[in-house]
Amino acid sequence: MWFIGSARGTELIPEIKALQTLGATNETLKQLYGILTILDTKATGLLTVDALLIAAFVVFVGSSDQTSKLIGFAVPSRLLEVQLAALAASAFLCLLVVRVSWHFLEYVPDAPTSEGDFENELQRLANVVDDRTRYYWFAWLFALIGFVLTLAWWQWWYALVGFIVIIAWASGRG
Repeated sequence: MWFIGSARGTELIPEIKALQTLGATNETLKQLYGILTILDTKATGLLTVDALLIAAFVVFVGSSDQTSKLIGFAVPSRLLEVQLAALAASAFLCLLVVRVSWHFLEYVPDAPTSEGDFENELQRLANVVDDRTRYYWFAWLFALIGFVLTLAWWQWWYALVGFIVIIAWASGRG
């Protein structure tokens, strides 16, 4: 892929013009890309939450002696390690959601003439939407675990009960 030259992106023009004449396929592609946009936005927000919780983790690990004096108790290191693992997994899955891993309209022939010419592209986009929805769901679950572990710093018994309730709720939705 070249980032210079006047012909950048021109290979998409015939495919887009053909798509504009095909109403149903055009609407389907718009809907799939709309779903991907929503997933990208949600994953970016969750990535921000992960970053904030990881920053709290770094503060507690970086100055554990001073922090324990300040808040009056020491945070168990195993708890912090599990929290970091959960938040790192959540951040990784969020990055999988927001990545661009396909060429736009890659499976469409150079001169498409019917809606059938777009079927492979629609199937691939549907697969991408499904995969990224699952990535987001698991990222959200890992972020939730990290948040519950953050609560566990202060009231670990209550957090444990809350964690069990959340897992039971999430498994009922799956």
